[in-house]
Amino acid sequence: MPRALLAALLLVASAAAVAADAAVAVEVPAGGTKSIRLRNVPAGTMLAVAVQSSGKLMVALVSEKQVKNREPGAEPLFRGVLEHKLAFRVTISERGDYYLVLSNRRGTELLEVRAEIRTVGAPKKPAPAPGERDKLPSA
Repeated sequence: MPRALLAALLLVASAAAVAADAAVAVEVPAGGTKSIRLRNVPAGTMLAVAVQSSGKLMVALVSEKQVKNREPGAEPLFRGVLEHKLAFRVTISERGDYYLVLSNRRGTELLEVRAEIRTVGAPKKPAPAPGERDKLPSA
């Protein structure tokens, strides 16, 4: 598992990458959860996530800020339940660390889960404001 987690962490380590892929295989115990940390995801990055499971599983994508500052009414970027397969895309609005949470809290048996995470295009730099292109830097 450490190699799988390392692959997921390296997925978003470079903001200059146009596309990156990582596949993680984990076992989620009955009544438990597993989280996959995505470090330093740049704002504007689109994540495409596909999850396969051997049974019913709740999946959520949350920011580290949401985990640390549990504000009432705060919603995850994505939340869904799958029987065997689920795929979704999310655009990251704020740079930071994110967690893909795999929850088997209501389950009665160990689940084998495979998650594939892909960044689809790096965030684009904002266009210069009108008139900014013509200005030369002052010395």
